[in-house]
Amino acid sequence: MVIFFNMIVKRFIKSIVVLLIYFSLYLLIVPTVNAASPTLSFYPSSGIIKDPEEGFAVDILIDSGGQELSKVTAAFNFDPQQLQIVEANKNNSLFEQWPEDESSLDNQNGVVMLTGFTQSGSGELYQTVGDPDVFARVEFEVIEDNLDDEIVLSWDFGESDPLFKTALIVDGSPPQNVLETASLGSRPQDAVFRLGELTQTAIDSRSIPFILGGFLILIAGVIISSKPEATRKKFGTVVVYDE
Repeated sequence: MVIFFNMIVKRFIKSIVVLLIYFSLYLLIVPTVNAASPTLSFYPSSGIIKDPEEGFAVDILIDSGGQELSKVTAAFNFDPQQLQIVEANKNNSLFEQWPEDESSLDNQNGVVMLTGFTQSGSGELYQTVGDPDVFARVEFEVIEDNLDDEIVLSWDFGESDPLFKTALIVDGSPPQNVLETASLGSRPQDAVFRLGELTQTAIDSRSIPFILGGFLILIAGVIISSKPEATRKKFGTVVVYDE
């Protein structure tokens, strides 16, 4: 009957609302949990290169996630047909040593590798205080002229060469590279850029879960407020007689 049908629909709507709320909370909580682990990131991680002739710069940010790091290697690749390294500046205040034999700026093969190191017991190990620190800044010249192509800076985790890999070494006995046991979702994420005019506000991909979560919570609130009887009405047996 009609009343039974309405009750079923209301229960279904209530179930959907609850699922939306749980899903929204999941989207909000997961990035926070991942952020508690040591990580590296590009800043910016996406966007439009508005004036290719001037090139662009990318910061490599480091966050120790509350742990002490004795060694950090930031290794990533780029397409040398699109970009050329102009300059790379390291933040010498973060680590005591920057070994030359563990660093590389290779415009021919499209390779960047920078390593900072502090010997345990001989100096203060790196630990982030507050916001992430700038580990290094790399400036690029743009030689790509195809507006349809993406320009990607991709982290290397030793897939092609075990000596060339991004690493975050936590002090201990023995020291441990936390990225070797990290899930794919918690590893540093690649940066993706395009050439052309900026036609709309760019949104950092890391902000999407928060925006989507807030949007879903807003929708759930509207549904609940517009159908109060679906969440507050007591359900009982309803008998309808046809006359």
